[in-house]
Amino acid sequence: MPRLPHQFDALDPAIRAEVVYHQAADGWPLQGILHLPPKKDPDVAVLAMHPRVDFSAHYLVPPLVGAGYAFMGSTTRNLGNDADALHERLLLDVAGSMTWLRRRGFRKIVLVGNSGGGSLFAFYLQQAAKPPAERLASAPSGDRVALAGVEMPPGDGFCLLAAHLGEGMFLLDRLDPSVVDEGNPTAVEPRLDMYDPRNGYRPMSEGASRYSPDFLAEFRAAQRARCARLDRLALDACEEAAWFRAKLEGAPPAERQRLSRHALQRRYLLIYRTLADPRYLDPTLDPSERPLGSIFSFGRDPIAGNYGEGLARAMSARGWLSTWSGLASNAALERTLPGVRVPTQVICPMADTDIYPTDCRRAFAASAAEDKSYHELVGADHYLRSAGAAGAQLVEPRRRVADEIILPWLRARWPV
Repeated sequence: MPRLPHQFDALDPAIRAEVVYHQAADGWPLQGILHLPPKKDPDVAVLAMHPRVDFSAHYLVPPLVGAGYAFMGSTTRNLGNDADALHERLLLDVAGSMTWLRRRGFRKIVLVGNSGGGSLFAFYLQQAAKPPAERLASAPSGDRVALAGVEMPPGDGFCLLAAHLGEGMFLLDRLDPSVVDEGNPTAVEPRLDMYDPRNGYRPMSEGASRYSPDFLAEFRAAQRARCARLDRLALDACEEAAWFRAKLEGAPPAERQRLSRHALQRRYLLIYRTLADPRYLDPTLDPSERPLGSIFSFGRDPIAGNYGEGLARAMSARGWLSTWSGLASNAALERTLPGVRVPTQVICPMADTDIYPTDCRRAFAASAAEDKSYHELVGADHYLRSAGAAGAQLVEPRRRVADEIILPWLRARWPV
């Protein structure tokens, strides 16, 4: 089985690994792997989670556990498939993992929010810091979420590592605004098409594209407009089901079967062309060390991913609103970080093709932590592999981020 890009290459055989079967705060079954130093159980644990990715073999395990810290990577209920993911319910998964670690005896828990784990953990920390009665009671779709009635242990520290501003915010910058019909995958409004040579496009194999400020302004406004249209479709579907659920109460038996079918209906959206960000092909926009392209096009021109597999292709109406809508999702760093005050560090890989220094600086500015720091990791891509012009000349980025940034930060605040 191939190693995934976020996994470690090798592990010291002296490091202990425990498979952890535990539960979310609402009882949903979860699992993870707790890695421990060879000889003693520390009282500080690092936790990593992602909305849909398994972080149990995260590349930070070897250096952090080798330095004496425990590290647990835990799954969520939407492992491998976020088509119906409600971030509000994923907070129950984080709460369950936090509770398990506290009961296991860890005095301090530091959250590493890597990639999509950053917005998930920031959302959790924001809600956990509120009095229970002030926590969210529902998702953007109206689905009820019992945050007020569950234990949400606080975290002690927060590391944002190669983290975007939120899955919805990420997709908002990549929705193809040239889509003219959500049911037609190839219909195009040429004026808004970043893959039209008349707008500055060059195939990646021929070099960089160049997009004008006027095109970019219209392009970005049209992305928001498309997101708003998708939100309206999703909300209409959710509100229709809610209306039928309300009609069920007190309905005569002869009507209940018909009404219940409508009340149970969960609509899905097919969302085409979700890999259209001019920054992929025009390096003068948000300059960094990145090469052209996107990790989601697998080395090809991003047009292949835009018209091919893309992101968030099939989503339930409620999952779209909670997870991938840049206008509706609550899991957005600039909304949540003002409520997060634990010690925080932001780490930006400078050769990341999909998360840019501007994003990381916006996250740092949004943080309300008094104890916060910002770091740029030269020569590193999204998965902290060597990349960019400087990458080959420097020590391997995963070792650098652990030895020079994360471990000094941990040791200064939570020594083991």
